[in-house]
Amino acid sequence: MYRSLQAGRAAAAVLVVLFHLGGAFAASHYFALPAFAIPFSFGDAGVPFFFVLSGFIIATVHRRDLGRPERLGRYAFRRMVRIFPPYWLVFVAVFLGVSLSPDLRGILPTDPLLIAKALLLVPLDKTVVSGTGAPVIVVAWTLQYEVVFYILFGALIVRRWLGLAAAGGLLGAYLWGQGREGVSFPVSFIAEDCMLVFFIGVAVAALHSSPLRIDRPRLLAMVGGMLFSVVALGHVFGVDLVGDREVLAYGLASGVMVLGLVRAEDRGIVVGGHPVLQEIGNASYALYLLHFPLISLLSKVAMFLGLGSAGLAGALAGYVAILLSCIAAAVTFHRWIEVPLLRRLNEGRGVHG
Repeated sequence: MYRSLQAGRAAAAVLVVLFHLGGAFAASHYFALPAFAIPFSFGDAGVPFFFVLSGFIIATVHRRDLGRPERLGRYAFRRMVRIFPPYWLVFVAVFLGVSLSPDLRGILPTDPLLIAKALLLVPLDKTVVSGTGAPVIVVAWTLQYEVVFYILFGALIVRRWLGLAAAGGLLGAYLWGQGREGVSFPVSFIAEDCMLVFFIGVAVAALHSSPLRIDRPRLLAMVGGMLFSVVALGHVFGVDLVGDREVLAYGLASGVMVLGLVRAEDRGIVVGGHPVLQEIGNASYALYLLHFPLISLLSKVAMFLGLGSAGLAGALAGYVAILLSCIAAAVTFHRWIEVPLLRRLNEGRGVHG
């Protein structure tokens, strides 16, 4: 893995945490300070970056597997082991923790089929399930898109024509759903711009492996970062720069950044190589899974400790403490649970790397 991309992964994960943390501090049942939600109101832009990065990594790592069905099993195992075991651990822990609270257990799903679908990351209709399509771990709606992309790429491994046909079908459903009111599920799921952002990552992987010459790759990465920042600032200040296409705009900017970063690192130029950034990047999946329930839990603890009545100083102290606690918990989970678990599963299957 490129160290520059790991640093980007760290930044994207922290942005998502800050987005949800600001929302929690703005909530009336916590600190009721709307100003905390403003600076990182664009923080969910970390998600398109993750999608671009995922498309780039899968296409780069498995490009020699295309059209070779004998490699499907190894590909599927690696993808499943990477995403499901940590997710299941967090899902079960949160489910059991919430079920112990008389005030909260009512938000848990009770339908066994719905729980099974959530555990398997089967796409769910967000208008029916939790507002995001993901019960218990609300950020898991993004993992549903990941799984769809994994299946699509798996089809390319089985037969190139099969994968291209599946991609064409998804594109057709996406285009059909654009500009239509009341599009029903599952077309409503496919018609989201999130689906296209993965393909930006695949395109970046293709450009990176091509003879395309980029004389100043670090400058290219800076251009991508500037484009990303312009869209983000527009969002914060309420300037409508890209309409309802922010996800695509962030995705395109992320694609430019990723291409510049990897080409620069190929020349020995690492951006964000500091060990702390690398550690957070390594733990970014754990941070993504853990942060939302931790923010909820720790915000309640902060209120219990009286930080809510301590004015701005109390809120700032709680904000920093919760942010650092989320990062520390994620690094701990990654080091002591995620890494040993994945190593054990991969060794048991004879899969390395």
